[in-house]
Amino acid sequence: MTSIKLKLIFMYIALVSIVMIVSGTFMLLQFKNNEINKTRTQLKEYADTINGEVVGAATTADDMRKTLEIWRLPQGTQGFILDAFRQNQTLAPEEFLEFQFSDSSIIKALGGAPGFNSSKKDVDFNNTVKEWITYATLTTDGKYLIYMRMDANTMNRNLGQTTVTILITLLIALALTGVLGLLLAGTLTKPIISLTRMAKEMAEGKLDQEIPVASSDEIGQLTDTINYMASELSNTISTLAGEKNKMEAVLNNMTDGVLAYDINDNLIHANGASEDLLNLGTLNVIPARTVMNHLGFSEGGTQQEMTIPTGDRFIASSLTPYKDLNGETAGIVVVIRDVTKMTKLDNMRKEFVANVSHELRTPLTTVKTYTETLLDGALEDHDVSRDFLKVIDSEAERMSLLVQDLLELSRLDNRQLQLQLEIIDLNGLVTRSIRQNSILAEKKGQKIIFVPVEGGCFIEADAGRVNQVLTNILSNSVKYSPEGSCIEVIIEEDQNFYRMYIKDNGIGIPPDDLRRVFERFYRVDKARSRAMGGTGLGLAIAKEIMEAHGFRITANSELNKGTTMILRFDKLR
Repeated sequence: MTSIKLKLIFMYIALVSIVMIVSGTFMLLQFKNNEINKTRTQLKEYADTINGEVVGAATTADDMRKTLEIWRLPQGTQGFILDAFRQNQTLAPEEFLEFQFSDSSIIKALGGAPGFNSSKKDVDFNNTVKEWITYATLTTDGKYLIYMRMDANTMNRNLGQTTVTILITLLIALALTGVLGLLLAGTLTKPIISLTRMAKEMAEGKLDQEIPVASSDEIGQLTDTINYMASELSNTISTLAGEKNKMEAVLNNMTDGVLAYDINDNLIHANGASEDLLNLGTLNVIPARTVMNHLGFSEGGTQQEMTIPTGDRFIASSLTPYKDLNGETAGIVVVIRDVTKMTKLDNMRKEFVANVSHELRTPLTTVKTYTETLLDGALEDHDVSRDFLKVIDSEAERMSLLVQDLLELSRLDNRQLQLQLEIIDLNGLVTRSIRQNSILAEKKGQKIIFVPVEGGCFIEADAGRVNQVLTNILSNSVKYSPEGSCIEVIIEEDQNFYRMYIKDNGIGIPPDDLRRVFERFYRVDKARSRAMGGTGLGLAIAKEIMEAHGFRITANSELNKGTTMILRFDKLR
């Protein structure tokens, strides 16, 4: 019986049945006892009447017989007068069976006390078994025994009718109990069924349900509590879902890769960046140990950090175990970061320091050497000392230019450069820059050809800084181009930009070096560049100035065929 409704109905019916059976049995027994006592009282009254009116008034047995025959008793009731000394002799009436003397009431009456028997079975003249209630008592003088009996069938019939009535009442009570129990159980189980349905829907994630509160009893309070719980759960889950979505969004949009494994090495989370950084394929099908070995981690659940090169990149990763509520290790989280740029910047920093040291050491060594030579006696020789001082002055000038370029780069890096923006004509600015470099070009028999934009091209920029860029590039073109070569400066107009091409026929740049020409102190031919007096910072400064304006500079080159520098300037809006 799994339904609480059926259980309640069964309990109601069982309770009513027990009460009715117990009370009915008690009523039947009480009714029977009352009937027996009533019958005993009647038989005693009849016996006392016979003793006084029949035996007391008659002088002979015939008189008693005649009087008793005409004396009427109620239907079903019989009275007999027996000889107390000869029990087998009935004085009145004459018909009396001998076995009646075995009745316990007669035996008790002969002992001196009235006798009563509530159930005496006998066979009448028609051989029908009948049940009697008997009473026997001695007369006052003790000579006779008055024996009374009443048919018990009437009492049994009354008891049977009462029993039927009680059974019918029981059935009616049970039917009413069943109907009322069904209604009452329905009022109890209906909200419980609703609560059960709502609990199932809540388990399935449907938390927007609300059960009507139909009463203020315990079930109503429970319903109200569950409604409140559902509302709070909905708010909590919404909050958690929002936090989870934010966390997923953060993890999926991170440039760092994040991997999470449980204690059984099952992958439970991996964002897109992790697959891109590891480049091992689909991580769901790759064993955790393979990933750990690829990252260089050893066995164990301790926190570890590693940096490994993978192809042309450097990958830094950190492994951190996480614990469950019991404080035991539940898995590991691995954070992967692409540190290629940082590593390259660090390498560039180291190379920069080495280059600065080298660039300063060479002129300082020259200055020191020539100074010592002068101090050792060469100062007396006027021509030699003059040549030495020229070399010292040249190296000092070289160091001064290097320091100035370093300070310039420092200001550009720290955003300390204040641009004096104005509207300038790019055609005119290029013309002035070409004029500044024309003397050096004429010494080498070179020509600088300029193709301007017709009608002029105007930009907003710092004229001095842009001229610094143009002078730097033109001077490089003149330096690294052979004698008698031609250098072209062409400006083309686009929809949103002006593009300037500065082409030379110089030594060119190898493809492997082309992408590094804007790095600081980078030289394609270090010995030749240093001999020509370059610091190796000119193109780096040019790039910083262009980017500070929001402009761009790139380079195209082919070895031994020349180099083209491409400058892009934004048009005025």
